Amino acid sequence: MEYKGSSVYDQTDFLKNYMTRRNRSDSPNNAIEGPIMYELIGSFQDSSILDLGCGDASFGKELLQLGAKNYTGIEGSKQMVEVARSNILKQNGTIHLETMESYNYPQEAFDLVTSRFAIHYVSDINRLFQEVHKTLKENGKFVFSIQHPLTTSSFASKESGDKRGNWIVDDYFHEGERKEPW
Repeated sequence: MEYKGSSVYDQTDFLKNYMTRRNRSDSPNNAIEGPIMYELIGSFQDSSILDLGCGDASFGKELLQLGAKNYTGIEGSKQMVEVARSNILKQNGTIHLETMESYNYPQEAFDLVTSRFAIHYVSDINRLFQEVHKTLKENGKFVFSIQHPLTTSSFASKESGDKRGNWIVDDYFHEGERKEPW
């Protein structure tokens, strides 16, 4: 079955398996991408933060614990929103059940907009960038990460199971939508 964006996380078994993989200390999110995001963000204390595709809001929880003024997470999966809301319970955070495309971006409301491994699901990236620009305060910052095309260039290397035995790059330079076999 094919899922678009966040809808895959509404499948209970998928969400459970994803959370297990995602929470490993050696996951690419934790070992590589997370530290780089913090480096790019720089100082965020007393900042209003918008997180697009916030997932379980563990990033938001960390940001709030480290001094962010407030946190707003946007997530399109009902199940993931439940997890996210429980993660930031009793903190100055809000989670909206919305997609990046459907969210009503308030004008000049945030000091920082983040998105971790999520905006590559958006079909109209120019519109998203315009909305982000509109919602940033003066001197605000947009810091995001995307999935590298190497990881979706060929799925033949995953045919032997969950771990890749090699990294075939036969479709690396093909432009356009990539369909990932969840």
